[in-house]
This record gives sequence, C-alpha cells and structure tokens, in this order.
Amino acid sequence: MAKKVEIKKTVFNRESFQQVVDREFKFFKELEPVVDPDSIEELFRLYDKLYINVPIEGELNTHQYLVERSSELYKIDTQLENIQPLLDEIASLRMQILEGNRRVLELEAQLAGGGELDFASAEQMQLLKGQLDSANATIATLEMTNTLANQATEQASNAATAATEAAAAAAAQTATQTSQTSQANAAAVTEITALFKKKGTALRSARKALEKPRNAWVAVGGFRHYGNRVVKSLWWLYSDDKADSRRYSERFNRRQPTKYNYLIPQSQDHLGDLTLDFLVSELKQAGYKAGEIIEACQAQGNFKNNAKFRLITFKDPDKEDDVGYLWID
Repeated sequence: MAKKVEIKKTVFNRESFQQVVDREFKFFKELEPVVDPDSIEELFRLYDKLYINVPIEGELNTHQYLVERSSELYKIDTQLENIQPLLDEIASLRMQILEGNRRVLELEAQLAGGGELDFASAEQMQLLKGQLDSANATIATLEMTNTLANQATEQASNAATAATEAAAAAAAQTATQTSQTSQANAAAVTEITALFKKKGTALRSARKALEKPRNAWVAVGGFRHYGNRVVKSLWWLYSDDKADSRRYSERFNRRQPTKYNYLIPQSQDHLGDLTLDFLVSELKQAGYKAGEIIEACQAQGNFKNNAKFRLITFKDPDKEDDVGYLWID
C-alpha cells in the first residue's frame, strides 16, 4: 500500500553555516620527533657499504686518512714489530762473534806456544778476523737502526698520549660549555616567563589569548570593538591595510596599527595561529634562542596544551636552531 513519506531538508544561511560547519583545516597526525641520523652505528654501516669505493691513498676521505686519524687516539705498535727482528739479528751476530773470537784466540795461543800454523789455519784466522770486523760493523748499523726505531716509537707514543689528553680536554671543555649553556638557558627561561607575566606587555596579552582563545575571539571577532582597550592589547590581529593580512612574521610592516581598519583572523583557530606566530617572532627578535623559547613555552604548559613545539636542527654548524610550532586548539 502507498505510504506517505515526508522529506525534510535543512538549509543554513551564510552566518549559521559558518557557526555549524567548521571549514578550517586541522592536523590530526602527531608530529614525529626529530632524531639525529648521525650515529656511530650509522658511521660503520656506511663504512662497510662503501669500503671498496673508498680510495686507498690521499690526504682526505681515504683509507690512509682514516688510519692516520685513528692512530692519533689508538697506538699501533708496528714499530715494535719491526724492532724485534733487528734485536734477534743482533743477538745472532754477537753469538757468531763470540765463536769467531774463541777460534782466533785458539790460533793465537797456538802461535804463542811456539807452534806453527799451516796455510789453511793461517788463512782461516785471517778470514775469521775479516768476518769479525764485518759483524761488528753490522752490529753497529743495527744498533743505530734500533735506536732510531725506538725514538720513532717513543715519538709515536708521545703523540698518541698527547692526542688522548687533547681529546679528554676537549670533552671536559664541552661538558663545561654544556653546563654553562644549561645555566644560561635557565636564566633566559626565567626572563621569558617574567615577560609572559608582566602587565601591560604584548607578550602577556598573547599568552592569555593562547590560553583562552575563545575569550579573545569573542572580544575581537564577535563584537569588533575597534579602538577599545582589548583590541589594542591584541594589535597584531589587526592591520590598517587589508592587503597586509599575512602572519606577523611575514609582514613588511610589523608596527602597531593606527586605525585598526581590518581584522585579520577569520576564526578562533586562525586567531590562535596568528598569536602563536606573533609570540615566537617577538621572542626571536628579542634575541632568545630556539631552545630557550621552547623550554619557556613548555614551562607555561604549552598554553594549556593549545600549542606544540619542537626544536628544528640543521647539519650546517653555522646555522642556528629554529622553533617549530603548531596551533592545535
């Protein structure tokens, strides 16, 4: 049987639609923490992978360079390995000299006792004397070589010890600098916290707007009380020219507006994003470092967890760290 079905359509006007439907883009994925990829494990992984491709000789980026740099900290006793054969040869020659001297003494004693030497014995004695002279000369040369080798070993040992001491001193200096940096960071965080609480300052107004964005939006967006005290305390949300409606950090003119002709944010979230950008930009301009800014904001509870921060680092040592931030109200 036929049944009557009523179809109803709900239609919003423009103002109601803006209140009911959230048209702002939001991030739902959590930001992944920045992890420094440089590590000892990564170094040896790349070394094993590129082992065949690394040039053998050369001043930089070669196997020779790696050996020389590593030898500054780790003593390689190659000199001792070369010295031991010299010592063994010297001991053998000395044994030969003793045996030759014994034979020469026997022949000379035979002559002194009135005996006679045959031609073969006389020739043997002259040969032994020549061998003794040659052995003595060889021993002198080997001892000189041994002395030079010992000196080289001592120099290498001293250089390795000096390199180790230098590395230890550098580590101690780094630890001292880290401690000093931590103390400096603590002082800077205390200063920033004081600025957040100082009455009559833009940073205090920004902190309050970030902690209670709804109240700020009602004050400036809902009623648009141009020129009143609340509006002027949130002056970075306004501009005299509609064309200059970008973020505070991207504007050509960062001065406080004079007429407050144009309200920049179009929503509560937009207000929070602009205010967060203003707060970070002002602290950067005041000379505070990225780590100090992030730590100070974390000390404020990330403005009731309405914002997130992370430290952006760069491989270029001459480039300072930066502040990464996101409004998540």
